[in-house]
Amino acid sequence: MAVTPGPAPDLRVQVRSALGELSADWDRIADGSAHPSPFCRSWWVDHAAGGVPAVVCCLAGDRLLGGAAFELDALGRSMLRIERVRMLGQGVLAPDHLDVVAGPDDAERVTAAVVGWLRRPGSRLVDLDGLAATGHLGRALAAHTIDRVAAPFADLRGDGGDGTYLAGRPGRVRSTVDRTRKRLDRAGCTVTSVPTERIEAALDDLERLHDGRWGAESSFLEAWDRCSAAVRGAGPDDLRITEVRSADGEVVAIELDLLTPASVCFYQAGRSTEREWRGAGSVLRARIVTDALAEGRDEYDLLRGDESYKDEWATGRRWVVRVRFGSGPVGRVAAGSARLWRQIAPTAQRLGDRLRRSTSRAEPPG
Repeated sequence: MAVTPGPAPDLRVQVRSALGELSADWDRIADGSAHPSPFCRSWWVDHAAGGVPAVVCCLAGDRLLGGAAFELDALGRSMLRIERVRMLGQGVLAPDHLDVVAGPDDAERVTAAVVGWLRRPGSRLVDLDGLAATGHLGRALAAHTIDRVAAPFADLRGDGGDGTYLAGRPGRVRSTVDRTRKRLDRAGCTVTSVPTERIEAALDDLERLHDGRWGAESSFLEAWDRCSAAVRGAGPDDLRITEVRSADGEVVAIELDLLTPASVCFYQAGRSTEREWRGAGSVLRARIVTDALAEGRDEYDLLRGDESYKDEWATGRRWVVRVRFGSGPVGRVAAGSARLWRQIAPTAQRLGDRLRRSTSRAEPPG
């Protein structure tokens, strides 16, 4: 555990490998933020890291004011080896809406302490993906933004329990849901939320159906062990798995959602590709939204990605950003190299594709 001075006399920065006894206070503060993210809660922080966890905790005496969760690894070799700092879980697990965890009264100095830790003496590459563009950390590091991605969401607050939200979906979506629901009802299918004691089996079904639907196209399965480990560390108030079962008990569609006090966040899904189960995913999503409305939740968050189906369910969008900068001489060189590669990579890809096509045409038939 490393301790460094904070930017104010009454604040100290403590870097931990896990939240431990601070978990309850961390979650309380996270839930009180302007836009709570499930990826900022303790279950994710303590179980989703791909590198070495570095949880920056800001304390006044023994009282936790907030912090931010990162992970560390290294790039390069020998003399050119450099530390890299990323958001905890960053990569194929794609956490988003990430920010510092802090209450409104402490957000400014917690953000200053976290940025100070990122810029502390030494060389490193700071590469933070998934930051909420309007969050405290996203705004503090906005000058270093290299990418931004839309994050669609559905605002459920205007529904009032009268079905206004679902009635406002595009006609094609409403028709698919209505026709498929009737067909599934006739076939004896059920749509249910998975009880806690069946989470392990549900995760197996999710992996199977996700693989069957996307296969090699999905990079998510590369990190399946990390994802399932994180989910096993979550509590019943942190996530929900909902499934469609056929009359003979086969799971034919499934969705894993992450929860905050006010929102249901769509994370991963899978469904059978058999023709008889077409539209089952839409029926499943409509049921999830209906349950969210019944619970009084404000939002169904589709998280990052501009896939067309998300627009059919969304009423608005936020932005998720990636920032990158270097600290120290080697860090600045590493950041500059990454920036240069980002600029030339599309051209290199086009030239490579052209060369491969040319080579293929020149080869004699085998």
